[in-house]
Amino acid sequence: MPQASWNAFDHLSFAGTDLQELSTSLSRLHSRIDVRPEGSRKAQYQINMVRARGISIIASVYDGDFSIHFPASAETITVLIPLAESATVTVADRKLPSIQNQGILFDGQSNGQLRIAGPRTHLCLRVPHLEFARRIEARLNASLRGRLRFANEIDLSQGSGMDVALLAMTMHHGLMGETLRKSPRALGHLLGAMLELLIDAIPHNYSQEFSRDRKSPVPWHVKRAIHYMHGNISQVMTLKEIADACGVSPRTLQDGFRKFRMTTPMAYLEHLRLDVVRQELSSAHPDQSVRTIAQKWGFTHVGRFSGQYRKRFGELPSQTLSRIGENPVGAGKIEISRSQRMALAE
Repeated sequence: MPQASWNAFDHLSFAGTDLQELSTSLSRLHSRIDVRPEGSRKAQYQINMVRARGISIIASVYDGDFSIHFPASAETITVLIPLAESATVTVADRKLPSIQNQGILFDGQSNGQLRIAGPRTHLCLRVPHLEFARRIEARLNASLRGRLRFANEIDLSQGSGMDVALLAMTMHHGLMGETLRKSPRALGHLLGAMLELLIDAIPHNYSQEFSRDRKSPVPWHVKRAIHYMHGNISQVMTLKEIADACGVSPRTLQDGFRKFRMTTPMAYLEHLRLDVVRQELSSAHPDQSVRTIAQKWGFTHVGRFSGQYRKRFGELPSQTLSRIGENPVGAGKIEISRSQRMALAE
């Protein structure tokens, strides 16, 4: 399997009428997807899928009477953008119409079902939860407090939602032909734009903070503290040391971070370090030690570090490391350089 980048992605194209073959093919990119007949009408399908960096883009044309069942996967968010005709999506026992001008999102906390009855064309995105979280953190320049939660319905009739629908049509057309499969870099840029538009179009539990962040410029001492943290991220540092480097009192620094970053300076530093550790674990050799990597970035108590890591990413650091050994595609997550991270403080 090729290394995950938008210059080398997994591609799968198929068409047919056999639902068992459809189930098997869909499960090649995301396991345990089950397709079930719902009536006597003969099924037909034509699908083009690509996958890289843990993200799948699925351009589909269906006809017939059947349902597609997605198992719960807390790490994956699924976005369904209808392009022609209708279908029904069931999320946590709630039935949602997937029709023109209304997209659907389900975050994988519960099993999902897509019910096809007649012709149907759509674009489906399956994106790691962490990918959305990182993009929102980059916008806010702040670590998220708790799990990111989106609304299930997307208004595609206006604003950013309309742009999502138009972009989905372009991507679907490019994938069903050969244009985007021959230009993976263009596909990567289109996907990045799509994810940013979705963040604007779908209400989530950080939507209000986007508006507040635009209205309130970040104070210079908070910016300077963030730069100081990035520049000394592997070193032991105290709140007083950071405050002294910024020329303010610890209390002023605390107040600034609480107001403009919705956390404390030391919690912010901890999240920065956890992100760096995860990035290194995601590209490390399986024989490397979690302890060595954690201590390299300032985590001296490995037991406490493992708890912090699991709370932030939903898995133990050893699981991240072992998964890379089993599936090198996982190593292709987006990497942010030190200079890029520091630029986010501006």
